[in-house]
Amino acid sequence: MPVRITCRNMELSPEMHDKVEKKAHKLKKFFDKVDKIDIIFNAEKHRHICEINVHAGHFNTTAICENGSDIAAYEKALKTAIRQIKESKDRMITLKQASVNPDKGGNRSGGRMARPPVEAPA
Repeated sequence: MPVRITCRNMELSPEMHDKVEKKAHKLKKFFDKVDKIDIIFNAEKHRHICEINVHAGHFNTTAICENGSDIAAYEKALKTAIRQIKESKDRMITLKQASVNPDKGGNRSGGRMARPPVEAPA
């Protein structure tokens, strides 16, 4: 899985570059169909912005965060990307289960009826 790191108006040290790349490979643990990851660091005066683009088949996500330091912005963007991937994966699993077993997920109430049937008095 290729990880492309781009820096605008700043430079990363080799140690920082390796650390960022190593942490980016954690995304593969949450979603194994990841094709590539683009990480963009941008520095503007006192703002450090990190953008993480994850490409996984038909699923693409972007997490953009800014902070006072580049590593803090990266950590925040990584957490956001992980959360987005988890939510998307849960959504795909739920939709897949609903298509396989329409009794359990079709009405979005967990397979239960909204109201129990009323019996007619005898």
